[in-house]
Amino acid sequence: MEARGIRKKGFDLSEIQTCFVISPIGKEGSEIYEKFRNVLDYVIKPAVEKSGYRIKVLRADDVDRAGSFIKDILDMLLNSFVVIADLTDQNPNVFYELGVRHALSSRTILIAQDVDFIPSDLREYRTIIYEDTAKGTAIFQEKLSRYFEEIFGEPDRSDNPVMDRLGSVLENKTSAYEKEIRNLKEKLTHKSSEEKKPDVEGLEHVITRLKRIFKILKIDAAYDGTVVFDGADGKEVSIELPLEEGKFELYFIMNKAKTEFSEYLYITSENENTPVERFLADIRVLIETVKRIIEFDQNATIKFIIATNDNLDQHKKDVLIKFSEMKKIADLDDKKNIHLELWDDNTLREKEKELGIYL
Repeated sequence: MEARGIRKKGFDLSEIQTCFVISPIGKEGSEIYEKFRNVLDYVIKPAVEKSGYRIKVLRADDVDRAGSFIKDILDMLLNSFVVIADLTDQNPNVFYELGVRHALSSRTILIAQDVDFIPSDLREYRTIIYEDTAKGTAIFQEKLSRYFEEIFGEPDRSDNPVMDRLGSVLENKTSAYEKEIRNLKEKLTHKSSEEKKPDVEGLEHVITRLKRIFKILKIDAAYDGTVVFDGADGKEVSIELPLEEGKFELYFIMNKAKTEFSEYLYITSENENTPVERFLADIRVLIETVKRIIEFDQNATIKFIIATNDNLDQHKKDVLIKFSEMKKIADLDDKKNIHLELWDDNTLREKEKELGIYL
């Protein structure tokens, strides 16, 4: 089988790529050394070789050259196309090197001999559970091939908590810098005031439209995220909902009797041409907190709303599919009362017509 893919971000996928393996090593001749050397030689390497991709496998003790041992490891963590991290035995050096890799790059595959070795911070990311047996090696090979197929098909896809969260932060900063540069250029070229800051005006227009809708629907901003329920034992249970997460802010709707919340809304508004997918990471974090509301109040409704003046007809389906997959990862029934709504220009116009704002 020939190597698949094209050149992306400095990697020529038609050439041999490096797969760096992070695992416990131990002193040569020790029980730990023999255990994980066997995993490397009889589980990982054969699986990589039989995957059909042109990949060479290296572990830290395979690098035989003068110089700093730590420098070599950092170099491999930065420049290796793929990294396989074995979480078995929860070795501290493994987690240190894994953290460095997550901060530097995607394309990291997690493996372990038991699910109990996976820390809670990584539970939402897929891990290959393997057995050091003939049957286990065959299953591992099959799973690893599928991972390689995804990685070579989409090398730049984020696959770890650092890239998921840091990516949106960096994008926001870059966007802010670009906006500032545009504004400076406009001042230097003496553009008319009508031509200045078109995207900022768009953002203000979305907020103005939302404020009108909120007043009529009695959607109020939350000043306290504490929600109190009666527990099964008769004691009160408090759930602290974050007032903000990323660009989302917490709002609520009271029931008709105005005695309790009936809907919890996390809402963000954006200017045109904003990739709405970037908000899914913030939504994933919020789901872990808000899903507890459903445990105590089966009638409560929780909505994530992204409002924009843009037309999202081309993106709605893909974003909603990703949101549905995200709910499954969070162990939520897809029919549970946790929803994502995309209020683009068409949706806002429909709501405005229903409410008599736009005739």
